[in-house]
Amino acid sequence: MKLENRVALITGSSSGIGKAIALLFAEEGANVVICSNKSKEDGNKVLQEVKEKGSDAIYVQADLTKESDIKNMFNQIKEKYGKLDILINNAGRTFNIPFKEITEESITRDINTNLTSAILCSKYATELMDNEGWIVNTSSIRGIDYSGRAGIIGYCSAKAGINSFTKTLAMELAPKIYVNAVAPGFVYTNYMNTVTDEMKQSWLKNIPINKFIEPREIAEVYLMLATSKIFTGSIVTPDGGYSLLNR
Repeated sequence: MKLENRVALITGSSSGIGKAIALLFAEEGANVVICSNKSKEDGNKVLQEVKEKGSDAIYVQADLTKESDIKNMFNQIKEKYGKLDILINNAGRTFNIPFKEITEESITRDINTNLTSAILCSKYATELMDNEGWIVNTSSIRGIDYSGRAGIIGYCSAKAGINSFTKTLAMELAPKIYVNAVAPGFVYTNYMNTVTDEMKQSWLKNIPINKFIEPREIAEVYLMLATSKIFTGSIVTPDGGYSLLNR
């Protein structure tokens, strides 16, 4: 029980990677805070699954592009648990917009959804972390040099910002709070059910280990970073070697 008596907030945890993290953390004894925005029904389903594993848990619906919602979420955590040990900044979304169609509104949405939300959540989280804490941000291979993708410039820029934010915050909060990021490659979430077999095969050809990553496998990386006392300022890249090819 690596996380016994610890309180962990996982944003964007109603599905995919976030859900896998929440379930694994529950198995390891954490009190889990589930958070999502529009997917309230799915969030409550995850809440029940977490409780079935014997973990105490709450669900909070919050729009993390609004600071007022973020404040309210952390007020609920303080009222329920009085502290926070682990923050997983996992909430994010990709918006496909050709470069020539980018507007001030669209780029602001990309940055607020994928970067600003993580910065503000980290700010309020540290107020509930006493003498020790862990922050793990979800980045992406798209935020790494040479691995960006046309059509999602706002998302790629935000994830590159997450990488820089992670390193800068790690320096500021050391030695008491450890700050790292996970930059996943192709993870087999529900999104994979929406793409063709031909597309999947084209991706697999560019992954040296020739397999997609399972959400549970990624969750184990988050668990490692949420318990380690030697990692800080690191961008861990579980991508099966994809970014080695600079594509």
